[in-house]
Amino acid sequence: MTTWTRLLIFAFGCAALTVWADGNLLRNPSFEERIPDSERRAQYWTMHHPDAYGDTFGSASREDWRSFDGLFIMAIRGLWANAGHYGGVWQESAAEPGETYKASARFWADPDWEAATQEIKLEFWTADYNELLATKSTVLRRVGPDWRQYTVQAKAPEGAERVRLVIFAEGAGEYGALQFDHTYLSTLDEYQEPEAHPVSMIIDILEE
Repeated sequence: MTTWTRLLIFAFGCAALTVWADGNLLRNPSFEERIPDSERRAQYWTMHHPDAYGDTFGSASREDWRSFDGLFIMAIRGLWANAGHYGGVWQESAAEPGETYKASARFWADPDWEAATQEIKLEFWTADYNELLATKSTVLRRVGPDWRQYTVQAKAPEGAERVRLVIFAEGAGEYGALQFDHTYLSTLDEYQEPEAHPVSMIIDILEE
């Protein structure tokens, strides 16, 4: 088995542990698993892969440029990508009215990246999706070329049965990209920041 193969196996194992071991309601939270027919789309963040509880839209794509956790990130690209001036991802889970939910992610942006709007947001929906009951967002200010955590939290209103994490940007400029990794969603009482497994750490472990 090659070192690269061992690295991939280790990375995917870390991703699985991140999902199931720490109370995170998000699946594939660091975008390590791709859908079968596309390197640039992440499992559980793509509609019907394998369900209807997550999607990627606009100029957002799964990339291996750099990472905070594992080997992959999600990036909302500038106009250079010829994919429009907006993009983002969302994923949702069951919600309990009265519970407070907290979401977080790590963000990194190229020095020449700019956007009119960029946010991490929670949305609360009815079970049939006929009504958006409440939203709460955190504006992503001063994102630069280093990994920085942003969080948002909100209480699920009466009637809410779905909670959705949305990360998006619109009005993107010509250059650069907004990149994010290490997403997390849980009730506030259960929230605990998962341990990251950056590439350098994985390589160090393999070389021991």
